Amino acid sequence: MRRYDERLAEFAPLIRPLGRMRDVSAGWHLYVARIDFAAIGRSRAAVMDGLRARGIGTQVHYIPVHRQPYYRARYGAVSLPGADEYYGQALSLPLYADMADGDVDRVAAALGDILRESGMP
Repeated sequence: MRRYDERLAEFAPLIRPLGRMRDVSAGWHLYVARIDFAAIGRSRAAVMDGLRARGIGTQVHYIPVHRQPYYRARYGAVSLPGADEYYGQALSLPLYADMADGDVDRVAAALGDILRESGMP
C-alpha cells in the first residue's frame, strides 16, 4: 500500500488514496484510489478502458448499501450524498499477494499517461 500511496501522491488532488486511521493495521485486500473523474474530463469507464488497453484490470467495489435492491425495497430511496460521492470516485487498482514494486509503478505510470492524455500536467 505504501508504494501505491507514494506513487499516486504526485497526482494529488486528482487521485487520492483512501484515508487511514492512526494505530490501525488493516488487512488489505483492495487498493482503492479516489479519482476526480470530472476534473480530469473522463468517466470512470473511460479510465478503466484506458487501463485495460494497457493490460491493467480494475474493478469498482462496492455499490453503496443504500443502492442495493434489498435495502432499497425494504427502506425506500435514501439520500446518502457522502456514500454516493465516494462511490462515484472509487476505483480498485490491482492488488495481490506477490505484487512487486514494479507492478505498482506500471499501474501508476499508466494512470499518469491517462491524466496527460486528458490534458492534465
